[in-house]
Amino acid sequence: RILEAAGGGIDIVLTGDDFGTQNGLLLSPAMWHGFLSEGFSDYNEIIHSFGARAMHHSCGAVAPLVPDMVEGGLNILQSLQPEAMSEELSDLKGRFRASLGFHGGMSIQQTLPHGTPQDVRKSVKELIEKLAGGGGYIFGTAHNVQADCPLENVYAMLEACDRFGRYD
Repeated sequence: RILEAAGGGIDIVLTGDDFGTQNGLLLSPAMWHGFLSEGFSDYNEIIHSFGARAMHHSCGAVAPLVPDMVEGGLNILQSLQPEAMSEELSDLKGRFRASLGFHGGMSIQQTLPHGTPQDVRKSVKELIEKLAGGGGYIFGTAHNVQADCPLENVYAMLEACDRFGRYD
């Protein structure tokens, strides 16, 4: 009803269910496909029918599900939790560059709350270098910024994003 009421004025619809933990999936790819993929695809089809893009939030190591999510109509994967997926990020970007956008990546568990402003700047630069090439990457935090995050680190993140996060 929201999409209908907006009359085409919504660009992105964000859905969310966590399918992973930091160490793996909450359910096997076969179970995800058997129980969830049809509804996931149907929902994305509704989103697309109104001219919007489908963005889905999931924490955790969800790389094994990405092919199924893409097949199910996902346009943007959010939130790229680095503690769970850092090794897979470049591979996923390379494999799905033409069909999937990526959002997130900045650690809210380690770097942002416990690093120095220099650590934060370095992490922002590395994420952008790893994921922004060719487009399809929206820099952001892996989840909500928490109360334990020093304000100077938030400023460092925003400044570094402004400095390194521009496409030619």
